[in-house]
Amino acid sequence: MLNGIDANYIPLMRSQGLGWRDRGGGEVADLLAYFRERGVSCFRLRVWYGREGPSRLPYALELAREAAGAGYLLHPVIFLSEGWADLYKQPAPRGWEQLDVDARSLLAAEFAGEVVKALGELLDRCAYLQVGNEVDCGICGVFARGKKRRKDVGWLRRRVWPLEARILKAAFSALRDLTAKPLSLHLGRWFDAGFVRAFLDAMEGFGVEYDVLSFSFYPTHTGAPLSRLEELREVAAERGVRLAIAEYAYPSRRVSGQFWFMNNPPPGYPLTLEGQARWLRDFLLYCKKLGVYAVFYWSPELYLTKRAAKRLGVASPPDTPLDFGWAPMSLFRESGVAKPAIDALAYGR
Repeated sequence: MLNGIDANYIPLMRSQGLGWRDRGGGEVADLLAYFRERGVSCFRLRVWYGREGPSRLPYALELAREAAGAGYLLHPVIFLSEGWADLYKQPAPRGWEQLDVDARSLLAAEFAGEVVKALGELLDRCAYLQVGNEVDCGICGVFARGKKRRKDVGWLRRRVWPLEARILKAAFSALRDLTAKPLSLHLGRWFDAGFVRAFLDAMEGFGVEYDVLSFSFYPTHTGAPLSRLEELREVAAERGVRLAIAEYAYPSRRVSGQFWFMNNPPPGYPLTLEGQARWLRDFLLYCKKLGVYAVFYWSPELYLTKRAAKRLGVASPPDTPLDFGWAPMSLFRESGVAKPAIDALAYGR
């Protein structure tokens, strides 16, 4: 199993003078090496459209070189947006909004190809690639903006998924012209198997071909037990593809702010430091038992709170804030000292 992290904030945090410490309080000079020593083997690389700023191509390439140099395999995720895209939004890059789907598809293919060519020799370090992030309800500006419509499978099948499939097929085709690396689809509605199957049926009907089916998995959203992973494995097996967990995390205390709804712990895993460590251990062991292809802890490095940011004078970019409420999910305390769960990563070796 690829035991991974999505730690794309590392360069930005370093630029703000933020650092990390081990469980004993000693300085961690090289965070990527620190994770590597704990059994992490793959790095999920976020690539936004654009030339300047965090996660745009130059930033992503520099981070890719650093991760590869530390011994990681790479998993590039090619966003067809200039910033965040997920279950709740899928914006097109500026200048693409007024274009029809055929024109967007051409630009999506061009950007996907640009990323692969820019990787150069680093492509040999890539385990697999992905286009889009949580694309259940659209991609690249083709999106169901209303909450009710994002749950309306019939409407999505008529109005969004046919257009989305054209964009995905164009980007996937461009990638396959350049590399034989496996390609992934990433869905966010891991808690709704009926919806997932409807989406995948539609993509199959429209001719979208992929090798890895990836899901986000945040159990404290619903209080889901680890056995829910078996349902996801079943869905992937029905399609004859590998299963990956593109994003996951577990809080060590109650979450507030943007992720206020992630406060429903499954039985046996309280929202404590010990509960976080126990859940992470058991999750990794469960995934290995099920034969999951890859898993990625999302932003384990990101411990900053609004209170600490104000005290330290941290000024993060507006489109990439560091203090949006992820600290409970981080594997580091607000002081930057590692939490007990950091040692549980070794169970994913």
